[in-house]
Amino acid sequence: MLNPSGDGPEIVALALLERVARSEGRHFERKPEEGFTTADRKWILDTYFECFQAVKGHRVTPSALKEPNL
Repeated sequence: MLNPSGDGPEIVALALLERVARSEGRHFERKPEEGFTTADRKWILDTYFECFQAVKGHRVTPSALKEPNL
């Protein structure tokens, strides 16, 4: 995986992205034989954005993502 250095929000968000991917069984390379799901472009970009926002203290809670009851 990547090996960036520093402690800026972008680097911390990248480290968080890698942990989320690992916890969800996602992989950045195609290795289905190891039981991983390949992370597609949309998942990577959406998840990085969510991680970056969380690092900056702007995390959206899951309940805020749901559509309001009509």
